Amino acid sequence: MEFCKNCSQPIMSEGENQFYCSYKCLQDYLQKRNTEDLDPPLVLESQTESAWIVWFSIIAMLVGLVGVLLLISAVSENVEIALFLFMFFSGIIIYFVLNNIMPSDQFNELLTFSNNSKTWRLIGIVLALDVFLVLPIHIAITTLVFPDATQQEVITMFDDASNSSVLILAFTISILTPFAEEFLFRGFILGMLMKRYSANQSIIISSIIFAVAHEPIAMFLAFGGGLLYGWIRVKTGSIFPSMIAHAIWNSFITLVVLFY
Repeated sequence: MEFCKNCSQPIMSEGENQFYCSYKCLQDYLQKRNTEDLDPPLVLESQTESAWIVWFSIIAMLVGLVGVLLLISAVSENVEIALFLFMFFSGIIIYFVLNNIMPSDQFNELLTFSNNSKTWRLIGIVLALDVFLVLPIHIAITTLVFPDATQQEVITMFDDASNSSVLILAFTISILTPFAEEFLFRGFILGMLMKRYSANQSIIISSIIFAVAHEPIAMFLAFGGGLLYGWIRVKTGSIFPSMIAHAIWNSFITLVVLFY
């Protein structure tokens, strides 16, 4: 049995160079070492990734997903079914991409959910900030910038959908969309950005990309949500807390739209 070099937790080593129980633990150790000005300072190799590689990977992923969307739209004329299929297959594709490009310890940490009071408290903080901070600011900005704006497209889709399609659309928005978007924006894009930039810079940049992916009327809401989901993703090291918070938020919005 070997022990982590940083926190003395037991680990199952895959090789002689495995000295840390997790990627986050390695980051914490290197940050502490550099803060103490030890010579020579240590840095993560992944943080020195070329900006060209980082941005090419992000753009290639986004272009590829647009291609998937166009293909599904060409096959299915039903908007609700097409959205369902796109979110489902997008999430699966990104999952397999992450599984192939991430080191096994990072990928395992990404998919590890710590079901404890601390994690749920963080999820609660994210949701509270979303409701009591991001949403009011979003409403104020939308009123000033888009005074003549119509409803968001997703609300129009609910209005136009048949009874059976409403159930499919509600499931897609509440469950599949957070599943796919969190794997894309907080899994792949945020992960790629952190190979080059600091965690805070990566959260902001990924949130901007997340906002741009939404229609103009919803951009600030998406940007604020992206900051919160990115923060909890980095804080916990797992994709599931942000996915859960995102799903709860989308479910709340869906219920408001259905029963308003």
